[in-house]
Amino acid sequence: MATDSTKEFPSRTPIIGMFMVFAAMAIVAVTAYQHAGWFSIIGYAIALVVAVFGFWFTFRDLSDPDALPRQPGPQDRRVP
Repeated sequence: MATDSTKEFPSRTPIIGMFMVFAAMAIVAVTAYQHAGWFSIIGYAIALVVAVFGFWFTFRDLSDPDALPRQPGPQDRRVP
């Protein structure tokens, strides 16, 4: 059974995601530099896929704020 690397290294998942976003920017820069005409679409498509997965990896660990327990605030204090 294959192990999921995001479960083994949960703190590295956002770092991997940001690396993928920067890699997508590098792919776009190289593709734009080469002026390959219609073949540039392949480079831009690959960059788009890498950027979407990188963005997803970066922000996938954010918790749902409604699911978190609410901290008691000043409005919860009882006046004796």
